[in-house]
Amino acid sequence: MGLTAAAVTMSIGNSGPQQALEKTAQQFIAATELVLDETVLSGQFIGIVVEKTSYQFVYYKDGKWNPLEKDRILSEKQMEPGVVINLVLDGLPLVQEDEQDESWFDEPLIEPSAEDKKKHPEPQILLFPSGEMSAFELSFMTKSDKGPLDVLVVGDALGRLTLGRPDEIR
Repeated sequence: MGLTAAAVTMSIGNSGPQQALEKTAQQFIAATELVLDETVLSGQFIGIVVEKTSYQFVYYKDGKWNPLEKDRILSEKQMEPGVVINLVLDGLPLVQEDEQDESWFDEPLIEPSAEDKKKHPEPQILLFPSGEMSAFELSFMTKSDKGPLDVLVVGDALGRLTLGRPDEIR
């Protein structure tokens, strides 16, 4: 029995960068599914703010988005060194080069400060009380000895999350 436990421990400890990326992606999926269930039960809008090296869940209250900070599972997640996140929303990259500047009419009269933007970040992915969400593709990427590695998480408008594209054969 002791040898079996030692073998399992050693095989888990030697996981490579690909397995680490998959674990990170699975943690994202599990947390998002948990939050999506909570939005259905509570009727509250929740969003996901995605940065280059982190993501966090935010909730909408009193006209502002506020971070979920008191929950260990749902608080801001920083990626391991060397891991970056790339987000594509509904088939479009988050930043588009050919996009024109927004209309002057869309700008608020008072520009929010950097501190206010940090305190009340705008989410790119929205989770709705109906169980639906913004469609997205989220890649967790890193470099290894063998070249670039990535793991893809796909979320569809019906609230389904998959590791990789649903039509891929794994």
